[in-house]
Amino acid sequence: MRVQAEGWELPDAFHVRFIVPMPKTWSKRKRLQMVSTPHRQRPDLDNFIKSFDCLREDDSSIWKISAEKVWGEEGAIIIDDLKDQ
Repeated sequence: MRVQAEGWELPDAFHVRFIVPMPKTWSKRKRLQMVSTPHRQRPDLDNFIKSFDCLREDDSSIWKISAEKVWGEEGAIIIDDLKDQ
C-alpha cells in the first residue's frame, strides 16, 4: 500500500470505498445483480481500515473516517477528502 501511495498524503478526514472483486466463478447474471451492493463477508471493514496505519507514522490527526465495502468487477480503493464537509 505504501508503494501505491508514494507521494500522496492521507487526509485528516476522509471517506473510503473499498471495492472487493467478485469471484470469477459467479455467473454474469449474479455479477450484474451484485455490483455496488454491500460486501457482507470477511474480511471485516475494520481490517480494511487498519491498512491505512502504514500510510502515516502518526495518525493522531485523523479525526473522521467514513467507510464502506462493496462488490465490484475489479478491486479498488477510492478515497474522498472530507475537509470541506
